[in-house]
Amino acid sequence: MKVVTKQDGTGRLIYSSEILTDIVHCALDEVKGVVRAQDSRKISDDVRIEQIGDRIEVDVFVKLLWTVEVSDVASRLQNTIKSTIESMTEFRVKDVNVHVIGVEVNEN
Repeated sequence: MKVVTKQDGTGRLIYSSEILTDIVHCALDEVKGVVRAQDSRKISDDVRIEQIGDRIEVDVFVKLLWTVEVSDVASRLQNTIKSTIESMTEFRVKDVNVHVIGVEVNEN
């Protein structure tokens, strides 16, 4: 388990990478057009989080519905993930990198 820490005047706040991944999954669920082939809450291969100084960088690997505009969905994902993390934690997000790894033809 990887941890991410935030230092302030009274001590450290330590987050497991799993809680940050869960926060990102909540944000992914908010954006229409994102498809996950399986319940990726059970695996964290679709989200990578790195701490860079006092900021974090997020990489997400997603499939999209074939009917959406990729750049629009990617932009909405970046904004939603950034605002969700920053509203739920003390972290500032440096970057959100969206990797589109495929498209889904059937909307199941």
